[in-house]
Amino acid sequence: MKKKYTWIRQITRVLMTLMLTIAVSVPVMAEPKAVDVDTQLSNMYTVTVASGYLALRTEKAYRDANEIGQLYTGESVELVDASDSTYWYVYSSKHDKYGYVNRKYLANSSYECTVSVQSGYLALRNAKAYKSSNEIAKLYSGDIVQIADTSDDTYWLVYAPDFDKGGYVNKDYLVDRNPVIRKTVKVTSGYLALRSEMAYDDANEIGRLNTGDIVQIADSSDSTYWKVYSERLGKYGYVNKNYLQ
Repeated sequence: MKKKYTWIRQITRVLMTLMLTIAVSVPVMAEPKAVDVDTQLSNMYTVTVASGYLALRTEKAYRDANEIGQLYTGESVELVDASDSTYWYVYSSKHDKYGYVNRKYLANSSYECTVSVQSGYLALRNAKAYKSSNEIAKLYSGDIVQIADTSDDTYWLVYAPDFDKGGYVNKDYLVDRNPVIRKTVKVTSGYLALRSEMAYDDANEIGRLNTGDIVQIADSSDSTYWKVYSERLGKYGYVNKNYLQ
C-alpha cells in the first residue's frame, strides 16, 4: 500500500511540473495600444506637383546626387519631422524609405478651399500663367481643393482630389472651407516662437514656426501677442503678430 501511494505522488509531481512548464512557455499577449486616428490622418500628406515629380532626398539640399526616390502627384507620405522651414522629413510607403522633401509640394485636408465662380469654371494649370495651353482640368463651384503652396500673390499650388492632379489656380476664386482667419509666418532669419503665455521668455517656448507656416488666428485683441493655432504643430499658443502677414 505504501508503494502505491509513493507511485501516485510521483505521478502527481510530474504532472504539476509539466503544467508549470507549459504555463511559463506560453507567450503573454501584449495589451493592444490605442491608436490616435486623427493624429495619423493629420500627419498624412499628398504629393502635389504641377508636372514632373517630387524628389525624396537623403539630405536637406537640392542635388541630383541625393535623390533616393521619385514621388508623383496623388501619392502619400507620412510626416515625421517638420522642424525645417524648407525640407520636411517624411516616410514613403511606396519606396519604404525615409527622406527629405520640399514642403511646399505637400497638401492635406487640414487646409481645404472650395471653388467659387459666378459662371464658367476655374482652370487648373500646370504653370502660373493665364494661357489656354496650360489648362489641365476644369474646376467648378463647389469643388474642393487642398492647398499646398500660397507663396505666390496670384496663383496657389493646389491638389484636386476629384482629378488626382496638382496644379495652379487663381486664389481669388477660392473660399476657405473653415470660417477662420489664416496668416502666414514671415521671419527674415531664425524662427518665430510659439509661446504658452504673452511674454518674451525662453522658458515659455512650446514650438518653433518657420517662414511659410500657416497659423489660424484665435484671438487678436492684444497689441503684440496674438493667440494662434499652428496647423503644422497641432498646438495653440501666442506669437508676436509683427511676424505674421
